[in-house]
Amino acid sequence: MELGENAKSFKLETAVCNHGFFMMAPNYWIPTTKTLMRVLRLSDSITCVTVSISHPSNQNFLQVEVIGMDKLSSQDEDVILSQVGRMLRISAQDERNIEEFHKVNPQAKEKGFGRLFRSPSLFEDVIKSILLCNCP
Repeated sequence: MELGENAKSFKLETAVCNHGFFMMAPNYWIPTTKTLMRVLRLSDSITCVTVSISHPSNQNFLQVEVIGMDKLSSQDEDVILSQVGRMLRISAQDERNIEEFHKVNPQAKEKGFGRLFRSPSLFEDVIKSILLCNCP
């Protein structure tokens, strides 16, 4: 997955580990390899696959690998990349928002803040927010 203009400010570890959601199932962070694994839905909205997401050093792309499947349809590939893009906030609009945030808060830029890891769907984000509201 090409990072495009996001490459200048994107670091997978910072994008994923900036909030506790990365520690909740179905997310699985492997700190030794800085790899995120989780289940994502395919285009039929029923079938799920495990996906491994990593950011090779000094590269302008993310390596997104589907575990246990040799071939995916182009439609399934698009759906997976769309979910990964949403989770990691990889879009031109997200990059513009981060640049504006960093102009207002230079300390956030120094620390790599700006991207808030989220779920691949709004539904999952809403459910997590509701269920975690009253957790100590």
